[in-house]
Formats: sequence, structure tokens, C-alpha cells
Amino acid sequence: MVVFDVDDGQEGGPGLVTGALPSVPDAVARLAALAPAKAMTAVAEIGTDCGWTAALLAHHLQGGRVVTLADTDRLADIARQHLEHYPQVEVVSRAEGGVLGPVGSFGGLLSHRAVQRVPWQWVTLVRPGGQLCLPVRTGLSGSSTLLTLQVARDGLSASGRFLTGPAVQALWLREQRPGVGTRVEPQKSPRTSAAPGTTRAPLWPAARLFSGLLQPDLQMELVRGAAQLEGDVADRLRIHDHQASRAVIFLWDPGSIYEWGPRDLGTVLFNALAQWHAAGEPKLGQLGMTVTKTEHTLWLGAPDGPSWQLPDLDGSSGGKERHAR
Repeated sequence: MVVFDVDDGQEGGPGLVTGALPSVPDAVARLAALAPAKAMTAVAEIGTDCGWTAALLAHHLQGGRVVTLADTDRLADIARQHLEHYPQVEVVSRAEGGVLGPVGSFGGLLSHRAVQRVPWQWVTLVRPGGQLCLPVRTGLSGSSTLLTLQVARDGLSASGRFLTGPAVQALWLREQRPGVGTRVEPQKSPRTSAAPGTTRAPLWPAARLFSGLLQPDLQMELVRGAAQLEGDVADRLRIHDHQASRAVIFLWDPGSIYEWGPRDLGTVLFNALAQWHAAGEPKLGQLGMTVTKTEHTLWLGAPDGPSWQLPDLDGSSGGKERHAR
């Protein structure tokens, strides 16, 4: 990944990466997952950056139209310069209104911005039967997992699976960047958590995605320490909710968990992990998602299999298993 924009182009920020060229394998993986075909007369792209992937889309469509959304006016200007020889590509800027098109304008949508919840507006842009490909990321997962969705015939939902393969790197969609609120450092001695379960589970990609989707406010950081003869290894996790609670999980013997603040974050995390264990410890390719205007549902095996209604990003509603077959 090559970074060329930070802090949305503003001066004096914390150095947050807000513009980047994805690695070639990541870009190819996203394009392959969307499977743009000549039959697609128009494709929407979220996260223009320098315009490279928009040019690749235009090449695949061979005459089809690409409308790509840049995060800032500056990034839009950069992309327009790079795409001046691609008249079939239209660059729009969020700052200029960011209108990609009316409902049902596109046969496919490709996002380079990671989300925890799929914006319903994205689904409405794609006509029934069309495809969406987007990276899903949580505060527990760090990297992203690609999700492909197909819009239903009635246009009232979109459903699809998570893809197996290497994790991809993707910047957050601005509206869903984590970190809202103030992280409070603990002032008191920690308490020992009685949370059950193996402390190694949070390292497994499917477990981290599953738990992060059920608990979207949790943030996790792997802390690496030097272990003799083994180089650098992750030996503990820091969990916080960007408010007044945090926890430290030691991964190896004795596997202790220490907590601060009003919430028992160790218990919150391991309750979510317990649902993953109870479902048979499914791998990424066994999980999928169905999106409607009002709900996100995580499912196992098929849309009519065991499923969990996901809570909103503010933590309200959902998170419980709805049915099992």
C-alpha cells in the first residue's frame, strides 16, 4: 500500500491515512471478486484514490461507464489528471455532493473503503441481480475480509458470502471510522476477569470477524513482546471501547485477563466468542451476510441457516442468534 494522503488533506492532524494506492494483489482480489463483465454497462467505485483501479475497471468493461467517488476535492483532482485519457470514467467528489447516480444505475459496485455495516444507499445504487464487492473490517480484526453481495430480484435485500484467502488492507469509510469518544486510561488497580474460554481464540481470523461484527464498539490491539528463540510474538491483547473501559488479555500461560472501568470487556468479548464456538468454529468461507434497509444479518452456511442479527454501530439491538437448523 502506497500512502499519498493523510488527515483528509488537513494540516495538523494525527497522521491518519486517508488516501492510499492498494497493493497489486489486493486490487486484483477486489476486481476478481466483483467479476466485472462486458455485460455490465456501468460500475460504481467507492474510494477513487489516484484513479488506478478506476482505469482497470474501465479496461475490463470495454466501453462501459465507471463513476468513482473520491473522498476529497484534492483526491478528485489528482484522479481526474490521471484519468484524462479515460473519458468513460467520471470522478465525483464527496465535498461536491458525491452523487454517484440514481437508484439502480449500476450493474456492480466496488468499494475500497472498509465498513462494518453496509450503507443501504450502496445497495440501492445496484440494480436487482447486480453485484457488490466490499471489504468488511471490525475493531477486532485489524485487516479486512472481502464480502460479495448480490441484490435480490425485488431490490429489498442483498446477500452473499465472505471470501477466503489472504486478508486485504483497506482504509475505513469515513463515516464508520472507529474512535468516536475519548479513550480513558485506567486510574485504579485492575480486577481479574472471570471470563471463560481460551485466550488464544481472539487471534483466529474468523473468530475476530465474527466477534467484531457482534460487538462493533470493541477495539483490539496486539502487543508484541520479545520471546527467547521465537523472535517477536503477540503475547497480549489490549481491548477498549474508546470510553471508560479496557482490558488486557495475556495469551499464553496462565492466560489471565485484567479489566478496568464499568464494563467487563473480557466477558463481552468471550461471550461473543462463545457463540462462534457453539456454531462449530466456522471458517470465513462458511459465513455470509444479508443486508436490508433496516437490518444486517450474519449467517452460517446459507441465508436460511443459523443466523445472528447484528447490532447497529451504536450497539443497539441485535447480536443474538435468531434461529438454527
